[in-house]
Amino acid sequence: MTTTAVVEDLIRSLYQLGLVHREIARHALAELGSQGFTALAVIAKYGPLRIGDVAERLSIDVSVASRQVAALESSGYIVREPDEHDRRARRVSATETGTRVLKESHRRMVEAFSTAMAGWEDDEVAALSRGLDRLREDFRHTVAPPKETAV
Repeated sequence: MTTTAVVEDLIRSLYQLGLVHREIARHALAELGSQGFTALAVIAKYGPLRIGDVAERLSIDVSVASRQVAALESSGYIVREPDEHDRRARRVSATETGTRVLKESHRRMVEAFSTAMAGWEDDEVAALSRGLDRLREDFRHTVAPPKETAV
């Protein structure tokens, strides 16, 4: 069982990760920002998607996803197209420019993290990645469980 003191130390460490988050945003190219980068990455990987699907994959409100999608569209990084199954609905997908910006942003982040973690062993980086994945999934299933859907 994890003690409260250990959890409090973890929370302090997570708060202090603001520096890392700002660096991620900086390397995601100024016009994207970290939220735009994440939304574009989801659209590029899973698209074409409806805005509701983007929101669900990012665990954010549809209105927030809608604003992010609008900003990406006005920058030319994504395009809206009619949904072939429901002409009233629209789906978004990454443009060639969006894909190029995403790849460049990713390359810059990998370079920055590789520099910052140059003294780390591969198994230490892998352990951190596994730990963060586990934390995210545990939060997803316990603190913010998925919404139930009608069957």
